[in-house]
Amino acid sequence: MENNFNFTEEYIQKRLDGFFAESTKKYVLENLFVFRWESDKLIETRSGLIYEFEIKVSKSDFKNDFKNKKDKHVILEGTQEFLPCYTEIENKYGDYYKEHYKTAKYKKPNYFYYAVPEGLVEESEIPPYAGLIYVVPDNFVSKDGKYIWSGYYVVKQAPKIHGEKYSDDELKLGDKFYYNMLNWKTKYREMKEKLLLSEGTEHKIPYIDLLTKYEKEKKENKAWKKIADQNGETINTQQNTIYDDNKIIMAYRDKIKEYEKDFNPFDFEYKIINKEN
Repeated sequence: MENNFNFTEEYIQKRLDGFFAESTKKYVLENLFVFRWESDKLIETRSGLIYEFEIKVSKSDFKNDFKNKKDKHVILEGTQEFLPCYTEIENKYGDYYKEHYKTAKYKKPNYFYYAVPEGLVEESEIPPYAGLIYVVPDNFVSKDGKYIWSGYYVVKQAPKIHGEKYSDDELKLGDKFYYNMLNWKTKYREMKEKLLLSEGTEHKIPYIDLLTKYEKEKKENKAWKKIADQNGETINTQQNTIYDDNKIIMAYRDKIKEYEKDFNPFDFEYKIINKEN
């Protein structure tokens, strides 16, 4: 193992894409609450089976998974009748709430794996209901001279936890896909702007581009104001529009200041005012 190799969650997620052939996969999901907990990576096969991969890059992170996510492991194990967080308050709320938190009522993947850098945890540390995958650097050659072309290898096969297959509606995947798409669009926009603003020492986004973006968003605000006027919501919308216009200027100004120490914010605002007039 390369001691200086930097394993990240994103690197391991990418390696796990090869766990199934593309023709075998129906969905590949990352960092979503499909079950009661957030899943680092889920792969649903075309046959309807769901494989979950819990990614850990440090030993403390691995140990905390059992300490901080007790409900998840009770659900996966399936031997306790009620969730532990509920049984502590069972006497206070009575049998009705006890029934509500029955472990068997919660959905779970068909297979569950831990995916970690090679040697981070031992097979003996993995619970009976889970499997273990070692992830290695690209172009990795093991001690016995074996070339690991996939970037990972399976140490312990995960047993089948159950054979039930959930429909998309049961898992509410439509809603989750929609909100995940919105989140990634926002992240992509922020990363793109951050990259452009951080390139080199000179200002890489011309003022005219920022002004164009500002005017575009301002026009959108005016369009909403016009609709609101027709619905008798003029006063509140005017106030929100003025606030949003100023917020746009402040946002772009602050982003430039973050990456350009000599940036003159007053000059920037002066150019906007002159442009508008």
